[in-house]
Amino acid sequence: MSNRTYSFESLPLDPVTGGTSVLVAGPSHIGTKELAYRMLAGGDEEGVIILTTNATAADIAIECETVGIEATPDRMGIVDCLDSDDSGVPARVLTVSSAQDLTGIGMRYSKLYREFHREGVEAVRTGLFSISTVLSLTELRTVSRFVHTLVGRVSKVEGLGVFLVDPAMHDERELRTLSQFCDGRIDVREGPELRSQGFLGGDSGWIPFDPLPTDTRE
Repeated sequence: MSNRTYSFESLPLDPVTGGTSVLVAGPSHIGTKELAYRMLAGGDEEGVIILTTNATAADIAIECETVGIEATPDRMGIVDCLDSDDSGVPARVLTVSSAQDLTGIGMRYSKLYREFHREGVEAVRTGLFSISTVLSLTELRTVSRFVHTLVGRVSKVEGLGVFLVDPAMHDERELRTLSQFCDGRIDVREGPELRSQGFLGGDSGWIPFDPLPTDTRE
């Protein structure tokens, strides 16, 4: 059992132990992506690695800043699958030519993690935004193997994994398959409201949450 825990400030979620991976499912327009970002916001001693399949590294850095994640090279790494121009992005950025290159994504993720670990950043939150994009380009079996491998890496290093998916883009079989690799699942609906299952010991029921942290508002 891990002694490390990850908490979620200003969210109605209890802390989880290191090695936990969570599937976050919901439409993007109701705050699902913002919720996933906020789950990656940790303490000053933690690092963040985001694998982005449908947004540039520059956009990711900006979106992180809006939820209080400071995009600095000593704490944040981004694997950009759009192979975009990352000049000026205030984070470590490694590029992959396509979201279909799952081997390349995995290799670059491992490289970023090793660099953080070597520099003393041992607690790392990992975000995959999003599985839906990858699954639109690659068959379910291949994507499942990739998610399973990534979850295993997160577990081994006692990190936190947050994997974003849009349920409207998938059938129930695909969602069930992806869910089985994670320790828990958070569903999001209009409100916005969230419901956590699995990693917090059962179904929490629907709970309202604030779409943005209080201190980011004007």
